Amino acid sequence: MNYTLITGASNGIGAALARRCAQEGDNLILVARNQQALEELAEELESKHEIVVRVIAKDLLSPGAANDLYLLCQKNEWPVRVLINNAGVGLWGKFHELSLEQMLEMMQLNQQLIVELSHFFLPMLKEVPYAHILNVSSTAGFQPIPYFSVYAASKNFVLSFSRSLRQELKPLRINVSCLCPGPTESSFFEKAGFERIKYSKGAIMKAEEVADEAILGMIDRAAVIIPGFSNRVGAFFSKIMPSGLMASLIGKYFKPT
Repeated sequence: MNYTLITGASNGIGAALARRCAQEGDNLILVARNQQALEELAEELESKHEIVVRVIAKDLLSPGAANDLYLLCQKNEWPVRVLINNAGVGLWGKFHELSLEQMLEMMQLNQQLIVELSHFFLPMLKEVPYAHILNVSSTAGFQPIPYFSVYAASKNFVLSFSRSLRQELKPLRINVSCLCPGPTESSFFEKAGFERIKYSKGAIMKAEEVADEAILGMIDRAAVIIPGFSNRVGAFFSKIMPSGLMASLIGKYFKPT
């Protein structure tokens, strides 16, 4: 029996990914801090699908969290076939006014944790057929974003790391895909402290739509998955426009009032 492990699985895109993987018949290991939310989701998925769902309530910012998670899976003989690194946070505001501690914690969760989990679980992934790593970045990773600077840079790291790791692991037949969603219905912006979110309804995707494209893209072994036509157009223009001009235009929108 193999498992799909999903971090940040208690809500938003993480919970949607869990539901979509359950539709594929995957047994799941759900990881997040909110134990009650995880248990409710596990009960829902086990009742709807003939799968096994394990719940691990853990603060992934705690020292040694990634290694502890791997050792727990190893001890309980829960072989992970798909590792979905979804946990992440955002932080909006003027760089010099933001908490340095919060920015470093964001970098730890958005960057360091993905590297650690990928490294620790690689020996396990090598032992199962058709293994995958799905790292969740963002369309923010395609360009600099003033007042979201550290977040955007952290997601650019995820994108670059995923592309590089993909090439390294090809000989091992382990697929690495990178999901880059745009604005999605969730509590992300609220938790990031962003005061205003003025996207048109058509530009905000449902988490379920993002999850559907993500899993289908991963199964197809796509390198980069950008859900939604408008997001793909935006990513294209981010590649061809001068970075200084892009930063200037985006900065006007994200600048605090």
